This record gives sequence, structure tokens and C-alpha cells, in this order.
Amino acid sequence: VCLTCCSRESMVRINQICHKNGIKFFTGDVFGYHGYMFADLGNHEFVEEKPKVAKVSSGVEDGPEAKRARLDPAETTMVKKRLEFCQLRDALAVEWRGEKATAALRRTAPDYFLLQ
Repeated sequence: VCLTCCSRESMVRINQICHKNGIKFFTGDVFGYHGYMFADLGNHEFVEEKPKVAKVSSGVEDGPEAKRARLDPAETTMVKKRLEFCQLRDALAVEWRGEKATAALRRTAPDYFLLQ
């Protein structure tokens, strides 16, 4: 489900229905130079391709170079991953006061508060 130009209440209500039924949900809007986007993919499983780490033969080399992992770009391995997305109401219910929020405030663009 993709929503745009909806009220906050409608977005939260529709997201709750989608999340409960395992339906992927996207919402967003643009206001001139500013905009937002939110995605709730529920429990999202995917596969990521990563280069294999070559094993270092022990005793051949010594020093910091020998301890570094060597990546072999020719060989890859598939890694299964899983992400659990939060609902829109939980993302909007962040508490911005207190010690925990101090670090988050530094990482959050001021535009976020303008859109709120």
C-alpha cells in the first residue's frame, strides 16, 4: 500500500491494518524543498551477496598485514538477513527529552521537526 497526501491519523490507521495483515506499507509527501518517506515492511527477509573472506595460512606471514582479513572479489557467498520494521505510530511516538534522546537529536535533521 502506498499513501500520499493523507492526514496523519489516516496514515497511522491504515499502517496498523497493513502491519496486522502482513502487507507492506509506504507513505510520503513533498512540501516544496522538504519531504518525508516512511516504509513498514513488517518482517522483511532478504539475501545479500558478500565477498568471501580468504583464510590466512598460519605461520607463513607475521605482523599486522597477516592478521587482516583478505577479501576475494571473485568468490561470493549468500547471506540470509531479516529486518523487523516498526509501525508508523511507534516511529512518531519517539520521546525527544532526556539523556537517551541527546544522541538521537544530533543525528536527526532539523527538517524532521519542521514536518512534524
